[in-house]
Amino acid sequence: MAIISFWSASEKETGQTLAATAFATYLGIKHNYKILLVDATFHDDVMERCFWKIATQTAVNKLNRGKMDISSGAEGLVSAVASNKITPEIITNFTRVVLKNRLDVLCGLKTEIRDNFTKSLMLYKDLVTIADKYYDMVLVDLEKTLKADTTRALLETSHLIVTDFTQNYKQFEEYFGAISANKNIFKKDIVIPLLTNADECSKYNVKNVSRVLKEKSLNTVLYNPVFKDAASEAGVANFFLRYGLSTTGNDKNADFIKALDELDKTIEYRLEELKYKV
Repeated sequence: MAIISFWSASEKETGQTLAATAFATYLGIKHNYKILLVDATFHDDVMERCFWKIATQTAVNKLNRGKMDISSGAEGLVSAVASNKITPEIITNFTRVVLKNRLDVLCGLKTEIRDNFTKSLMLYKDLVTIADKYYDMVLVDLEKTLKADTTRALLETSHLIVTDFTQNYKQFEEYFGAISANKNIFKKDIVIPLLTNADECSKYNVKNVSRVLKEKSLNTVLYNPVFKDAASEAGVANFFLRYGLSTTGNDKNADFIKALDELDKTIEYRLEELKYKV
């Protein structure tokens, strides 16, 4: 149905992975969709830790110098793509289940060697294209900036690109610079700006940022310490199951859910628009 990438022009922390993870989990609970959340970042286990506790590296792993079992996880899937032995249905054999028949996660490549990561990630363009035939929605958490050709390739494959930034003027400038310099990638109808870790007490509140970016409406993922704590304790799924999907009520959790609901509506609207343009 759709490949949607989360990407930032800034190398600084933006909360991009937590935003992608929160949105994927929200969708998995709200809709009867089959969703794949893909970690395409280098040497970063933030997404995995949102759902599962990671055991301390064992002595055996240390002796193996970080070599991974290529029969499982992202490594196994990359191997299947490289050998042309992959079908949409097979992808589920290499993912981890968060919500049965609703949300699967492809955790990041485990290598700590940049060249090996880049070589494997070059196959992700084919991987997500094949996954798009099985899943209703494929959400990809990309490396920041456009320094890597692999990032560009995945952005070019995406139906929509969610470009995130925080309440920081330098990040607004980086966003403008990247968008204007790469119009062949960031076509206006597929780009969705997203203000992450948003706090209305900031000078750069939604109203002011919308004016700066010349956006009539701006989607946000609000700063929420309860969600942030849950993400650090492998409790993201439990956060949504505990607080539900209610957008009513005068509390930060309801406001957080409401912002995700608005992002959901924006994406649905954009996808519908694109369908009519094809």
